[in-house]
Amino acid sequence: MKEYWLDATNVALRFVLGEPGELAEKALAVFRGAEEGKWRLVVHPLVIAEIFYVLTRFYKKPKDAVARTLLELLALPGVKALERRSVTKALERAGKGPLSFTDAFLAEKAEATGSPVASFDEKLRKAALAELPLDP
Repeated sequence: MKEYWLDATNVALRFVLGEPGELAEKALAVFRGAEEGKWRLVVHPLVIAEIFYVLTRFYKKPKDAVARTLLELLALPGVKALERRSVTKALERAGKGPLSFTDAFLAEKAEATGSPVASFDEKLRKAALAELPLDP
């Protein structure tokens, strides 16, 4: 089966937002084809990060709603999410708390490996997920 890398802004956002009309219809056809097994859409975590950022920052959508929408998108037939477990957990974490998707993804990776995130980010540091090698 042929695989296609999903582009966040050109296809995924049009599908999620349903606008503009003509592009949204084409995006729907792309996802429908994947659902019917004609091809597979491969979703990289960077694409999820971009969609999450655009929807929460530019479109001002609530983080919990964006996380839910993206989890539903990743669950669609014909969609192959790379690092699915980490992406899923990061979306769940970002949807419930103060972290961005990117920080939540890093936190998931840090917890999985037992290594902290090197960061000045106070939200990560308060959650005991980040430290600096310079910290005492």
